[in-house]
Parts: sequence; C-alpha cells; structure tokens
Amino acid sequence: MNNIETKLNELGEQIDAKIDHALEAQKSNLNGQLDSLKSTELKALTDNYNSLQEQVDKIETATKRNAGETVSKNWMQNLIGQIKGIESFAETVRSHKGATFQVPAFSTKVLTGELDYTDSTTASNVVAPDYQPGIVFDPDRPAHVRDFLPTGVTTSDTIRYIEEANYSDGSGFRNTGSTMGETTFDLEAKDAQVRNISTYVRLTNEMLDDVPGLTSYLSARLPKKIRVKEDDALLYGVDTPFTFTGITESASAYSDALADSNVNRYDVLISAVAQVRDGEYMANAIMVHPDDYYNLLLIKDAYGAYQMPDQFRFGSEVPRIAGVPLVANTAVSTGDFLVGDFALGAQLFDRQQSSIRFFEQDQDNAIRGVITVVANERIALPIYRPTAFVYGDFTSALANGSA
Repeated sequence: MNNIETKLNELGEQIDAKIDHALEAQKSNLNGQLDSLKSTELKALTDNYNSLQEQVDKIETATKRNAGETVSKNWMQNLIGQIKGIESFAETVRSHKGATFQVPAFSTKVLTGELDYTDSTTASNVVAPDYQPGIVFDPDRPAHVRDFLPTGVTTSDTIRYIEEANYSDGSGFRNTGSTMGETTFDLEAKDAQVRNISTYVRLTNEMLDDVPGLTSYLSARLPKKIRVKEDDALLYGVDTPFTFTGITESASAYSDALADSNVNRYDVLISAVAQVRDGEYMANAIMVHPDDYYNLLLIKDAYGAYQMPDQFRFGSEVPRIAGVPLVANTAVSTGDFLVGDFALGAQLFDRQQSSIRFFEQDQDNAIRGVITVVANERIALPIYRPTAFVYGDFTSALANGSA
C-alpha cells in the first residue's frame, strides 16, 4: 500500500508539471495544442488519477474490514501495471511537446469479473481456490466373494463338468465264493453358462479434456461397481434376463445339528460349521454381514459379561469361531450367514476379466462430440459340490432359543 501511495504522489507531481508545461506552451503560441491537451490527454490523465485514488480508498476500507485477508496477487500486479502505463504516458507528455497521444485506459476489471468494493465484498473474492487432485467418491468394498473362491480362465461360453449322482455303495466284506455287493451310480453332465455383467456411461470430449483425472477415475470406478454386481450374483444368483445360479441357491439349508434348546448366535455358527463337517468338508470361511458381526461382539451372559470365545477375543487378526475365519462383508444380506468349504465347493471362471473401453463411433457420438465408456466382464460359476456350503438366517435359527 505504501508503494501505491508513493506512485500517487509521483503522479500528482507529474500532473502539476504537465500543467506548468501547458502554460509554457500557451506562452509559446501553442494555444491550439494546449486546448487539445486540456480537453483530451490532460483530462484523461486526471480522470485516471482520480479513479486510481478512488480504488485505493476502497482497498484500504476493504482491508481494514477484512483483517488478515490478502488481496489477490494477480489483482495487485494488474494495478501496478496500469500505474506504470500512466507513468509512461506522463513521461511521453514531458518529452513530446504538443503532440497527440493515446491515453492508457485504466481498468478496474480483475480476473473474470468486475471488482466492486461494496460493503459485501471481501478480499477472499479474488483469491484463487486451491484445487486438490483426484475425484472424491465413496470407498469400494474391501473384499469380494471371488477372493474366497478358486479361479480359472476359459475361452468358451460354457463350463461343462460331470457330476456323480445316486451313488449306491455295495462295498463290504464277503465270504469266499460269495457274491460281491454291487455299487451303482449315475454320471450327469452339468453346464455353467458364461454370463455378462456390464454398464456404460456417456461423456463429452470436453469433459474428458477439462476434468483432470476423469479417465483414471472411470477406469477404477466402473470395474469396481461391476464387482459389486458380481458379488450379488455369486451369492444369490440372477433370475433375469437369464439364469445364473448362486451359491446360496445350491447350498444345504441350515439345520440345528447340535439340537440345543437355548442357543445364541455363536451356537448357530458353530452348528453350521459342524453341519459342513458332517458332509466330510472342512469349512474355511464364515461369511456374515458387518451388522451381524458386531452383534456377535455384543452378546452378554446373565451377569452382563461379554461371551466372546477366546479365539474371537485373543486370536489372530482374523477372528475365528470353531477355528474357522469369520468374515464380515456387505455382500451378505443382513441376518444371513454362509458357512462353507469354498476351496472344494465351487470355482469361478473368467471368460473376460473386468475391463473398460472407450468408443467414439457409437450411434451419433461423432456429430455430438460424445464418447461412450463401457465396462464389462464375463464369468461362469460351476458349483461342483453344493453340500460343501450351509446357508441360513439368524432369525429362523434362533426361533427356538434366545439371542
């Protein structure tokens, strides 16, 4: 501000000098040129000086009213540049007697709008925002159902496997010369069809050019959303527009193998693990919704003491029930539980892993300046051994006991 006041004082001295020069010009019979100067250049210079003084007064008022705020550097540079322009004009007047000059215009417009230092204006109006990189969005699901299944790759549209059915075991001890027992079974061909999960979004070329990180955002965001739909299909299946059988649709229904008349949620899950073990499988995961996971932590006895098993309370990073890892995942519906031998029960095949592609020649994209972004994947899920899984819900399981 001191520099601006100094400039104003210098301009005042220059104007006085200009007036003196004009008087000398009048004495030298340059009346015509002096009249032109008074009516044009001198008037413009004086108006510019008054305008500058008015702006400085307003800046001082705004600065006092908004202590601690800084006037935009760009605005100050603009103001200083215009002061220098007026100085240059004054210097030209001093060195060219009686000539006609172009008076530099003093502009009060800064950045993209008109600066109007009224009572509602603050210095923060002209401070450029500090943009942070990237695009903010909700977090992705940390784990997916495919993470618990063995995976494979296929180049076909169908996964065909042979399943044993109606096995009748005739093996046994026999006396010499006696007839052996006959074993019979059927072999059935089962097919798991490859299905497509996809979505698309349309964007203008300008959006892709003008929004930093938009391409990277779409490349990460869309496939993650495809994976969420994949989770739903792997667990609960799809009925339309085609059939895709999910694990819970094939799994054995929960039955209270322990036959305890007073059960809680821990008892239910331990009973489900026992049911899987009865089928000669080894359960390697218990999947529940996060709400049910934390409800397990809240179970108390009649004296108000928490009933968490020792493995749950003091075990490894992954809590365990009956030695089986307990997994909290929002892919499971609230109130449901799924216990199983995921390593033997099913397998996920990728015909096309989740990907994203950009198309310019889609419909009328070219004439509209639009790009179609497509994300899709193709998968198949053969469920080899349905009895390797036990599926149920806590409400039904606790119907004969108390939580």
